[in-house]
Amino acid sequence: MQLWRFFAPQAIGFTGKNLLHGLQDWVSGAPPRTTRASDYVAAHAEAGNPKDVLLKLDEFAESVRWLMSIGPNKDRVIAEAKAQLPDNPKILELGAYAGYSSIYMADVFGPAAHITSVEIDAKNVAASRANIAHAGLSEQVDVVHGSSSATIPNLSGPFDLVFLDHWKDLYLNDLKLIESHGLIRKGAVVVADNVGKIFGVDSYLDYVRGSGRYESVNRQATIEYTSVPDAVEISTYLHEN
Repeated sequence: MQLWRFFAPQAIGFTGKNLLHGLQDWVSGAPPRTTRASDYVAAHAEAGNPKDVLLKLDEFAESVRWLMSIGPNKDRVIAEAKAQLPDNPKILELGAYAGYSSIYMADVFGPAAHITSVEIDAKNVAASRANIAHAGLSEQVDVVHGSSSATIPNLSGPFDLVFLDHWKDLYLNDLKLIESHGLIRKGAVVVADNVGKIFGVDSYLDYVRGSGRYESVNRQATIEYTSVPDAVEISTYLHEN
């Protein structure tokens, strides 16, 4: 990911605020944002209520510290895939972070949905598991600690929905790895967050739009909890494994 893009005029306010908050947290020795967010959820959200957990994560992101969860505006893009999925969808998420999108998908797709979420950061794993448990969804969501490249070959598929929301430079390689291990069925949906120009994921977009393996559409959006332009790519897998 080309970090210089975050100093473009349309993003400089967002970037400056986050740098300032990061410096303040470093000086004060504050816990990671995801840890603080899970503490906030535990203190304020109704246990067993996924929607209230999401609401409290939104409150934290808007009033305490920005979170790179998908947020309340782009999450509906994931819901668009529901019509293409079976009643008991098997979902793979790359990038759990604080558990926001896993909680959202488990709630939207219903109790028969099962989500495997892969996260490399141990503190994010702990925070996401805590939030998922507080939402009452631990039976539906498995958070796997490890790198995506090491974890993907050991997964059991195929998946009906793949949600990409981890390190953007890994999107293309990980999608190809998913394909090569037969972990995605024909007709499955791949949703890739943060594919706006600021993130520089042109190689990924070129692949899903030009490889002949996908039918792909783009949804314009903004970076979560900001007005900075962004986009989400929704791609239907056409290839027969």
